[in-house]
Amino acid sequence: MYEFKKVGLIVKFNDAGVSGTLNEVYNKLKSKGVDLLLDHTTRGLLGGPVTVDIETIGKECDLAIIIGGDGTLLHAARELVDFGVPLVGINRGRLGFLVDVCPEKGLPLIDEILEGKYIAEQRFMFEASILRDDELVHQSYAFNDVVLRIRDLLQIMEFEVYIDDSFVNCQRADGIIVSTPSGSTAYSLSNGGPIVNPTLDAVVLQPICPHTLSSRSLVVSSDCEIKIHICDKGVPSAQAVCDGQVYMDAQLGDVVRVRRKEKSVRLLHPLNYD
Repeated sequence: MYEFKKVGLIVKFNDAGVSGTLNEVYNKLKSKGVDLLLDHTTRGLLGGPVTVDIETIGKECDLAIIIGGDGTLLHAARELVDFGVPLVGINRGRLGFLVDVCPEKGLPLIDEILEGKYIAEQRFMFEASILRDDELVHQSYAFNDVVLRIRDLLQIMEFEVYIDDSFVNCQRADGIIVSTPSGSTAYSLSNGGPIVNPTLDAVVLQPICPHTLSSRSLVVSSDCEIKIHICDKGVPSAQAVCDGQVYMDAQLGDVVRVRRKEKSVRLLHPLNYD
């Protein structure tokens, strides 16, 4: 007997390489009598079945299976976090930090997960906002990180960092990465940031190529509210980027606010997850 009765299938957009795995999973679950909803990303890969938007999957499904790479799961996590739908990832990308079910063993492991044999893990996310004169102008979520950088230019910028409204420092750097523990092995790591256990309630602040010898990574509690004030008059425009996928424009005087989102993402892993 399966623990999950209605399952949504989401795949890497515009990638025919996921078709084989999608067909295997779809046919297997259909044969077991599982009620399936197919995201619009599957359109054209299975032939006839009707597809729905990801919001419908969030409202109606009690599990979402993601077929693709880590980027596909990052997108699904941002879209589904408010619905509380647990996620399982089948890796059809390259790295597979988050989508940890390999396609060669996919069907038996998916079977076990559907039967309730899994390791569940909660991962917190960020709510990232652009404030202009104390008014909200942009907002999005991030699973891995929020990156502040200059838009369209490779140029150093000056910004002030505040934690819980207390001034921390003024930095000159190419930008700054605010990372969850999940994202500590992503862009932050490439910039010399620490690796943080994904279950810790911590946030990493990692400057990007700082123009000083004394600038170092900072790890703070996930309960902290982080504000980054863009104060460089030489910066024509900037961007706050969530997970490398969502781009929010900012300008001189704006504040990028990053704080922990109340709802978290529930990832389900096979029992052999390490």
